[in-house]
Amino acid sequence: MNATYNDDPVMSLFSNRGERKYLNKEERKRFYKSRKMIKDLHERTFVELLFWTGCRISEALNLILMRVNVEDSCVVFQTLKQHGKKKGTTFRIVHVPRKFMKRLNKVHGIIRTRKDALADHTKRLWRFGRQKGWRLVKGIMTKASIFGIRATPKGLRHTFGVHCILCGIPETRLQDWMGHANLRTTSIYVTVAQREDREFARKTWIL
Repeated sequence: MNATYNDDPVMSLFSNRGERKYLNKEERKRFYKSRKMIKDLHERTFVELLFWTGCRISEALNLILMRVNVEDSCVVFQTLKQHGKKKGTTFRIVHVPRKFMKRLNKVHGIIRTRKDALADHTKRLWRFGRQKGWRLVKGIMTKASIFGIRATPKGLRHTFGVHCILCGIPETRLQDWMGHANLRTTSIYVTVAQREDREFARKTWIL
């Protein structure tokens, strides 16, 4: 894993060479289509969770059965990334498409396990580590012909942020969904989304 792909303390969606750290619209579509290269549905749902929630890879790996709400089609993440002197555990809710939640429930047997009083409801959905999770994402990126600094789990997280702003999600709501401690971090997606929004630019092309 290349250390240069990790987040900087000062958030930026471009490398020092001007390379995008997020997927554009077409790359995002190619990535989602290419996820089917993963035949193991247990592993595929891991990548889909990253895609649909923009969560950190560590948060996905620490997701447990009792924090998946099938009926309301949402998941509860424990926010693991803390800044400053303030410590403690925080949680956030992120909604996902019902079609994905049905698949998540079917593959991992969430409702079935929840009905079993003897089952371990604190069991993690995925038992592998960060390195394998990173490789799964990287494999799909390669299949989708996406390379460079954005072809990583962090690239998916940035993609989620940009996509949400383009869809009109308010900054404060996106801050909650992504678990940002500071709204200034979320605001970087607004700046990039404005650059990506060709509809605004098209108005300036009329002679």
